[in-house]
Amino acid sequence: MLLLAPVLIFPAPAFSKEQEAGKSPARKPITVTSDSMEVDTKENLVTFKGNVEAIESFILCSDELYVRYDDAKQVSEIKAKGGVRIFQDGRIASSREAVFSNKDRTIVLTGEPQVKQCKDTVKGDKITIYVDQKNAVVESGGGGRVKAVIMPEKDCAGAAAEKVESEEARCKRPR
Repeated sequence: MLLLAPVLIFPAPAFSKEQEAGKSPARKPITVTSDSMEVDTKENLVTFKGNVEAIESFILCSDELYVRYDDAKQVSEIKAKGGVRIFQDGRIASSREAVFSNKDRTIVLTGEPQVKQCKDTVKGDKITIYVDQKNAVVESGGGGRVKAVIMPEKDCAGAAAEKVESEEARCKRPR
C-alpha cells in the first residue's frame, strides 16, 4: 500500500481523446503578424519584430518573435522577447521572455513571469505551461519563492469577457 501513495497524491494529467488513443493532438497552423519579418534560410530562422501576434492553440503577443525550424522544415521552437503576453482559456500569462517547444508542447516563461486566472495570480522565477494539458508548474530559484494570491471569491465574469475579446485587441492593449 505504501507504493500506491505517490499515485494517489499526484494525479495523472488530463489527456485529450487523441492522446488517450495514442495519437498526437491535431496541430493548428501558427499564424504570425508583425511590423517586419526577416528570413535566414541558412539558420532555419524567421525573425518577426514590432507588435508581434502569434496564434496557435493560444495567443502570444510580444515585441520580437524568433521561429526556428528543424531540417524537415517543421516549427521546432518559438522564442518571444519583450512584453510577452499569452492568452489561453481565460488565463493570462506575462513575462519578459517565453520559449514554446513544439515537440514538448510547453511554454517556458522567464523574466518576472506571472499567470492570472479569474482574480487569482501566481508568480515565480520560471513558469512552465503545458499547452495541451492546460497545466502549469511554477518554480523559484536563487533563493526566491513562489507567490500565489488566491481570492476567496472567484469573479470570472471579467475573464469570460476577455475570452470574447478579439485577438487583435489583446495584443494592442497596454501592457
